[in-house]
Amino acid sequence: MTNRFSARALARVCNLLEAEYLAGEKAKLYANTLTDSVLAARMRSLSQNHAARYAALLETLKQQKREER
Repeated sequence: MTNRFSARALARVCNLLEAEYLAGEKAKLYANTLTDSVLAARMRSLSQNHAARYAALLETLKQQKREER
């Protein structure tokens, strides 16, 4: 039995994917421009967290696509 996303759920996952990507890029930009090393390190950590969530969401979409075949 496959668990298929509804169109609404798929749209939400796509929105989350975009939001995680943008938040990660913003945190990365801040990490590269901040002069306070503690804040820069925190921004790098946040960027990595967003990248991990982005990867997990992307994997969820890929898995959905494989199940549809």
